[in-house]
Amino acid sequence: MAATLLKTNSVTVAALNDAASVAGLPSPGFVAVQVTGTLSATITFEASVDGTNYVAFNMTPSNSGTDASTTTAVGAWTKSTGAYSAFRARCSAYTSGDPVVTIRYSAQ
Repeated sequence: MAATLLKTNSVTVAALNDAASVAGLPSPGFVAVQVTGTLSATITFEASVDGTNYVAFNMTPSNSGTDASTTTAVGAWTKSTGAYSAFRARCSAYTSGDPVVTIRYSAQ
């Protein structure tokens, strides 16, 4: 049985463009993002093929079947990674609060 590869990063994103990210992903798998704490901010989910240029990435929230590429609330989201090599959850608008963003990648 193959070993499971895990990468995790947790960051307080209390400023514009702060981000939690994972990079160097060798194979398709799954990415999960959890936002906790208090926030008056927008967190944008993004993916990259080359690890430098990011695009919006739709993720599925745990409490709904409707994908979204941003959130303004606490919660958890998941999605299959396809062939992307890097993911991040970036603070794209910030007013106040101390949101903590944890991102986790898992592949087998």
